Amino acid sequence: MIDHLLGRPSPSWKRFQVFLVSFIWFFYLFKADSRGPKFCRKWNEKLSRFTPFQIISGTLAFLYMLKNADRMVGLGAPEPLSRLYSRNFYRATWVLTALDAGFWTAMSIRPKFLRDTMSIVFSVYYLIFADQADEKVRRIRATITVEQLRVSWEKTLNPILRAAIKFLHPHLPIHRKKVLIPRPKNNPHGSRPVVGYIYYAGTQKSFEMSRKLILDFPGGGFITMPPPCHEDYLCHWAKRTQAPILSIEYAKAPEFPYPYALEECFDVYQSIIESNGEVIGMSGWTNKDGSKKKQIKIVMVGDSAGGNLVTSVMFKILESPTPLPHPTALILIYPCLNFDITCWMSPSQLSVIRAESSNSIHGVLESKDHLRHKSPLAVVPDIKKKRRWSRNFSRSREDEKTIEERVKYISGHEVTNDPNSLPVIGTRLAMTSRMSYFNDRIVTPDMMRAMVILYLGPNNCPDFSSDYLLSPIVGPDELLAQFPKVYLMCGEKDPFVDDTVVFAGRIREAKRRKKQMANGSKFGENLRMSSVNEANKSDNTDDWVEVKILQGISHAFLQMLAFLPETTGAIRAIARWLSQSLEDISELRSESEVIIQDEDEGLIFLSRPSTVNDITKIQQNGIKGIPSHEISHHKNIPSTSPKSSIHVSPDVTATDKNSHEPSSSPTALTPVHEHECVLWEQQNILDEDQILKRRRDTLLSHLKEGTTITSQENMKTKK
Repeated sequence: MIDHLLGRPSPSWKRFQVFLVSFIWFFYLFKADSRGPKFCRKWNEKLSRFTPFQIISGTLAFLYMLKNADRMVGLGAPEPLSRLYSRNFYRATWVLTALDAGFWTAMSIRPKFLRDTMSIVFSVYYLIFADQADEKVRRIRATITVEQLRVSWEKTLNPILRAAIKFLHPHLPIHRKKVLIPRPKNNPHGSRPVVGYIYYAGTQKSFEMSRKLILDFPGGGFITMPPPCHEDYLCHWAKRTQAPILSIEYAKAPEFPYPYALEECFDVYQSIIESNGEVIGMSGWTNKDGSKKKQIKIVMVGDSAGGNLVTSVMFKILESPTPLPHPTALILIYPCLNFDITCWMSPSQLSVIRAESSNSIHGVLESKDHLRHKSPLAVVPDIKKKRRWSRNFSRSREDEKTIEERVKYISGHEVTNDPNSLPVIGTRLAMTSRMSYFNDRIVTPDMMRAMVILYLGPNNCPDFSSDYLLSPIVGPDELLAQFPKVYLMCGEKDPFVDDTVVFAGRIREAKRRKKQMANGSKFGENLRMSSVNEANKSDNTDDWVEVKILQGISHAFLQMLAFLPETTGAIRAIARWLSQSLEDISELRSESEVIIQDEDEGLIFLSRPSTVNDITKIQQNGIKGIPSHEISHHKNIPSTSPKSSIHVSPDVTATDKNSHEPSSSPTALTPVHEHECVLWEQQNILDEDQILKRRRDTLLSHLKEGTTITSQENMKTKK
C-alpha cells in the first residue's frame, strides 16, 4: 500500500513495506501486554482450550478462505485460457511457467551450484502456488532483459534437469560432437568459423561415407538456445531417420544482430555443398577407392526463429551468383516468418487463409470470425448456458447474444430477423493470430517486441513489407515458385499460425501461377488466391506443400517432450518427413502405406489406414495399371480420418509382404501399436462437429460473397 500511496510502485518500496510491517508487529508482541488488548482477553479465555497448533492451523485456514471468498461464492473472474488449449498443453504450460518463475527467482544467487539447486526448489514451490507463478512471470515479461530471456529458455542446461531428462534420450554413438565449420573462400562475411554439433545413430565410419545430411537451425528467438537445448527431439530424429544431423550454433543477438546469423547459416550450407560434407568430417567428393562420390542430399529444418533462417537461406541460395544445388526439402516447425507485428489482417492474407482453410484447418478460420462470439476477443466457440429457470425457452437472454445478433444497422440498411435482409459487405475485419492469441502463455506480444528489437539491433528500420530475408512471408513469387518441397507444422493456437498458413498458400499459389505461364501472361501479373475449384482444375498431382496443424496447442511443443504426450507424435511425423525427403519415395512404399492426395489443398500425406475398412476401400479404389498394394493417387481415396485432412499421422513401419516383422531397412521407423496410433490420431485431429461446420460454412459464404464483389469492383476500375 505504501508504494501505491507514493505513486511509484517498485520492488524496493514493497520490500520496505514488508520489513516495516514485520518490525511493527514484532515490536508490539514484545512490548505490549501478552494477553493482548482488552477486547481480545475474553477470546483468549475461550481459545485456551485449543492447542497452539490448532490455533495456528485454524487461523491459516481462515485466512485462506477469506482470501478466496469471492471464488467460494461464485464471484471470481473466469479463466480466459480455460478452453483455448487442450488439457495436456495447458498442463505443460503450467509446468513451464513454474520453471520460469523458479529460475528467475534464483537467477541472482551465487555460486552457480547453489543457484542451480535453488532454481529447482523455487520451481517446486511455484508448481504448488500457480497463481503466484503466473503473476511473477507476467511482471518479468513486461520488461524482460536479455539475461532473463536466456535464463528462461536455457532451463534444460541446468545439470539437475539435464540429469532427469537424460533418460528420455536414445543412446547415440555420435552425440553432440562439436565441429568448427570454416567459411567459404573469398567470403565477404568474415572468417570466424561456425560451431556445429553432430548427432548420429551410426558409427564414425558410416558417418564419413553417408550421402545424407539433416541441417538444423535451432530456434530461440535469435537470442538464445544453442543446440544442446534441443537435444530432446534431435536425438529422436537421428535415431529414427538413421541420418546424421548437424545442428548449427549460429551467433545470437544482440551481440551479433541481423543479418549476421543469416550469413553464418548460408555460409555453412555453401561450405558443406562445395566440399560435399568434407568440412564436417565426411569423405567429401572422393571415396577411398578413388571414385567420385555423388552430391549429398541435404534437408534443412528449423523451428521458430530457425524456420525463419531456413527460408531466408533458401532465398539466398536462389539468388546466389554462384549456382548452388538446392536442398531436397525444407521443414519449418512453428516458424516466425513475419516481423511486421500488425494487429489487423489484410484482405489478401485473409484470402490466402480462406483458400488454405476451405476443407481442413477450419479452426484457424474460425478464430477470424470475431462477430460470431459474445466477446470480440473470443477465439473459441461460446458455451450456451442452460437456463433451468427460464420461462420462455425460445427467447434468448440479452447476455447470451453474439455481437452479430446485436447489430441493428449496417451500411444504411435496417437489420431484421430475416437473413436475406442482411446487406452483402466485403471482407470483415479480422485480427492476426499474434493479436488473437495476445495472452498466449508461451509467446506474448512483449516477448515478440523484445525479440524484434534485439535481433535488428542498431540497424536502420527495415521495410517489413519488402525485406523478405527478414520477413520471408513477403518473398517474391518468382523465388517462391522455385522452392523445393516444403513441410510446415504448427499449433492451432500458436501466435505464428497465420505465418504458417499464409506462407504455405503463397508457395502453392506461386507454383500454380508458374504452371500457367504458358498462356503468355507475365509471371505474377494479377496474382490472387485461386478458389478451391480453380485449384482442382489447375493441379491434380503436384505435391508442393504439406501442412500439419495440431489442435489446441501453441508454440514450442517440441521442447515439452517430458510432459506433453502430443510431442511424441509430432516428432514421429517430422521424422517421417525427413525420411521421405532423404530417400526415394519408392524405398518407403509398403503394403501398409498409402499416399493420399487432397486436391482441394494440393497436399500429399503419407499415412497408415486406421481400420481394416479403410484398407479395403483403398485396395478397391486402386488406379488401373497400379497394384492395389502400391501407392495410390486416386482422388476418391478416403483419408485416415473423416474429420480432417490435416493431422499428425501415427507412426508406421515398413513391413515385408509375407512377414509381420519390421523391415531391416535403416530408414524404417519404430512400430507403434495399432490401437495407440488410432487413439493418438483421434485425440489430435482437428474436431469438426456440426456446430463448427455450420459456422465455417456460413463464414465461407460471407467471405466468398465479399471476394466476388471486390473482384467485380476491380474489373470495373480496370475498364
